[in-house]
Amino acid sequence: MKWFTSTFSFWSELVSEIRIWWIFRKAAKENTQKLNDGDLRVDWLGRIYGVVNMPEEVVTAAPQVQQAYVLQQINKWGPLTLEMGLADIIYPEINRIPNTNAYLVVMWPQYDALGFWYILGNIFKSAIVGFGLYLLARVIWVNFHHVTELFNKLLGLAGM
Repeated sequence: MKWFTSTFSFWSELVSEIRIWWIFRKAAKENTQKLNDGDLRVDWLGRIYGVVNMPEEVVTAAPQVQQAYVLQQINKWGPLTLEMGLADIIYPEINRIPNTNAYLVVMWPQYDALGFWYILGNIFKSAIVGFGLYLLARVIWVNFHHVTELFNKLLGLAGM
C-alpha cells in the first residue's frame, strides 16, 4: 500500500524541495558579495562552496585531526549563513581536492526527491498507477452500464 500512496506523496515532496531550492538559490544569489567577502562562492545552481586549505602541521596529522580542522573552519561561516537565514537547511558536503592539501566544502540543502533518477522513476511509477486507475475506471464504467441495463429490464418486467 505504501508503494501506491508514495506515488502521490512524491509530487508534493518534489514541489516542496523545488521551493526550498528556489529560496536557497535566491538567498545565495542576493548575498553573493557577502559570501565572496567570507571566502565563499556561489555557482549557477545556487550552491555555496569554499575551499579549506590545511596548514602543514594538520596535513601530517591523523585523518581525524584533518576532519576536525575542516569542521572548525566551516564554523567560521556559520554566522554568515545564519544572517542569510540558511543555517538551518544547509548540509555541508566535504571532499578532499586530489593532489592538494585542501578540502572543497559545498553547502547545499539535502534533497531526497530532487534527483534525476528518482524523478524519472516516479514518473514511470505514476504512469503505471495512472494506467491502472484508468483500467479500473473503465472496468467499473463498462460493468456499471451493463448492471444499469439489467436493472432497467428487471424493472420493466416487474411493471407488467
